[in-house]
Amino acid sequence: MNQFLRFLVLSGLGWLCDFATFALLSQGFGMSPFAANVVSSYVGVTFVWFTSLKTVFYRSGSRQALAMYWTYQLVSIMAYSQLLQAVAGALAGMLATTDLPVALRSAGGLAAKILVTPLNLITNFLFMKFLTRSMRPR
Repeated sequence: MNQFLRFLVLSGLGWLCDFATFALLSQGFGMSPFAANVVSSYVGVTFVWFTSLKTVFYRSGSRQALAMYWTYQLVSIMAYSQLLQAVAGALAGMLATTDLPVALRSAGGLAAKILVTPLNLITNFLFMKFLTRSMRPR
């Protein structure tokens, strides 16, 4: 449990990098939630890889392990981006009929990102735990 809590803290910092990039791309540059999530997620997962590898899993990385991690993340990010796009669309439809200010009605992508994150966090932790078992201790 202690390992997951350490991963949670570092992932939280990675998520802040991810979310800030996502907000900038989706709200500032008008990118779709799917496209913004693909780009921003790589910012977050790369941060998490380099910070948690040694401080959470106590392992030394290799280029092969990083390539495997990024390959897994590609599949994961595509799947979660599809889910995020669907949730954002559903939220946009619901929010469009409210009396909320336009800025809040157009924030469905941000809300979807928040809703999708917990499941993504758990699957990322499980994959890193699996991947690091075959790596040499630092």
